[in-house]
Amino acid sequence: MNFSIIYNPIATKFSQAALDHLIFKFVERGLTLNTIAKSEYSGHVIKLIKELDPVSDYLITFGGDGTVNEAIRAFNEIEQHCIYGHISVGTTNDMANNFNLFRNDPIKSIDKLASKGKETFMDSLMVNGEPVSYVSSFGYVTAVPYLVNPKIKKKLGHAAYVTAAIPVILKGPQHIKVTYTANGQTKSCEVMLALITTSKGTGGVTLYPEVQLNDGKFEVCLIRDFTPALIAKVFGEYLRDSIDLSKYMDYIDVFSTDDLHIRFDGVLPYDALDNDGNKASFELTLHDNELHYTVGKKIKILMPEY
Repeated sequence: MNFSIIYNPIATKFSQAALDHLIFKFVERGLTLNTIAKSEYSGHVIKLIKELDPVSDYLITFGGDGTVNEAIRAFNEIEQHCIYGHISVGTTNDMANNFNLFRNDPIKSIDKLASKGKETFMDSLMVNGEPVSYVSSFGYVTAVPYLVNPKIKKKLGHAAYVTAAIPVILKGPQHIKVTYTANGQTKSCEVMLALITTSKGTGGVTLYPEVQLNDGKFEVCLIRDFTPALIAKVFGEYLRDSIDLSKYMDYIDVFSTDDLHIRFDGVLPYDALDNDGNKASFELTLHDNELHYTVGKKIKILMPEY
């Protein structure tokens, strides 16, 4: 059996030494190296996945969360042949947490995936027909990931997000009137921040530590109210990666579902929808003002059990 690698050389924590270690450990696993391909532009991973999937038994990406987004988009468009794995060398690396690997240590992740990785499946998420690997969001601060300059992110790492978020935080949240339908119920409310995710968390913080990637559902968190004191409290917990949503049930709606409709009643969100840290490929308008979330294709992945 063979394996191929697609790597992103501009990922924040990329190193040639770690890439060489990845090759060595998977050869040691008993696989033959087929191809090493470099991602050279936005969207290139999609093209490379489609080319390498038919000729690879295992296909490993080596990049950030955006690399996983492109891989999942590609797998939703083809009949997947390979088993997909990922080593996180980006800035936030939420997908490392999802895949039971290490956010900030690619060498340890490589060792664990090569020695303990087993074939399983993960759900993908669809929003208005666009595949998402782990999170779709709108509202307060959600534009920050795609507003950060890649060169600054490469230099400052996670601090680049914090720096970019400060003026957004000082500006304050927008009150977005929505009507949403899920699990047979319809509700209208004002939302300041929406996070729809198949993930254990987003933005470098764990929100759903017990979530299963292959349960056929996704998690919805609609934050209805903010106060300066609440923002300060949540931000402090965010820095400690210790946010407990159960403390904030007076301010949020949290539930699991496999189908969600959101209609915007009046003013649209100031910023474009954020899918996996990137702008969505579509735009909302006053005449096309709905989001429809469903569970997408199940993706074959290589992941340790714990």
